[in-house]
Amino acid sequence: MKGLHRRGFLLSLCSSALVAGCSFPGAMYFFMPEAKDQAQYKKLAGEDKKKEVKVVVWTYAPLDTREEFLQVDRTFADLLAKQITDLSKENDEKVTVIPPRKVEVYKNDHPEWTSIDPEKVGRYFQADYVINVEMGKISLYEPKTHETLLRGRGEFWVRLVDINHPDDSPRARPFTYMYPDEVRPVIDGSDMDRFTFRDVYLDHAARHLAYLFVDHPKRDRTLND
Repeated sequence: MKGLHRRGFLLSLCSSALVAGCSFPGAMYFFMPEAKDQAQYKKLAGEDKKKEVKVVVWTYAPLDTREEFLQVDRTFADLLAKQITDLSKENDEKVTVIPPRKVEVYKNDHPEWTSIDPEKVGRYFQADYVINVEMGKISLYEPKTHETLLRGRGEFWVRLVDINHPDDSPRARPFTYMYPDEVRPVIDGSDMDRFTFRDVYLDHAARHLAYLFVDHPKRDRTLND
């Protein structure tokens, strides 16, 4: 009976949409599950969506004295944690990212943290995975424009450590990201200051890096590029 009631409800809504001038395919679009692209590297969530998966985001960036890049690894860790959390919630997946502030406390308590094996960090936080991101060269400016035009480019090295099954950890891989891409116009520096653009660029980069670990809507290919 529940199936009949649900079918009748959907038909009623479709009929209303048709009366309002929507085509049948257009009306059905709103009732179809959103198409997803699969995680491009290693999906964090398991088959059992009710089982919690704990993740540590462990970032490192070489020392850069330019003001706009101070503590850029902390900023990126916050953004990546948020993107993974938000995407997982959209998928009804129970992925818990250890708050980056707690990770920073751990780093402050361990001055030698850059040489600590991420697996040790994961065990400390009783996590299932550690996402280790080494941030390489990052630029915010279009070359040969005297820093008047903004286009972000970044090189990252990504490694996922499976704490419970270290031998099953996938191989580390490079990740590069540019925003805006080459088919879009660069951003005039007089319209956006470098600090605001840095955060915009890092947020876009974090979103796309999160795609390595979480299934994501196909529409994001265009909305976030």
